[in-house]
Amino acid sequence: MSGEVPNTEPIQVISGNGNEDASNQLPDKNNENTSLEAGGETKVERSSVPDGGWGWVVVFGSFMIHVINDGISHSFGVFVEDLAEYFDSSKSAVGAVGSLMLGISFLVGKITIVYRALYSLLSVIIIVSTSD
Repeated sequence: MSGEVPNTEPIQVISGNGNEDASNQLPDKNNENTSLEAGGETKVERSSVPDGGWGWVVVFGSFMIHVINDGISHSFGVFVEDLAEYFDSSKSAVGAVGSLMLGISFLVGKITIVYRALYSLLSVIIIVSTSD
């Protein structure tokens, strides 16, 4: 089962008067997505990739978001001296900003778990994503 190729056979949705010839109902292999025939029928081919190939773009984008966010928060100590000099502040005040950044992200995770137990996952995602 692991080496099996997914089914790429075309499927067809007919939106005509139903009198079309049955031999004319299979789309040709050059048809990529949807085409409208002269007889009023619409042909739809099933893609071998269910998401249309965008899955790896989403995975890469998510990876980069995590690399940037975790990279900044976990290497904040490298920037403390330069930021303290730039903002003319003490190192402890700048270090507190980095601590708050990590602490708030961990705290929000715990709050999200409570909301997830009370509401559906989709509603929690929508509320959290629109609160930024």
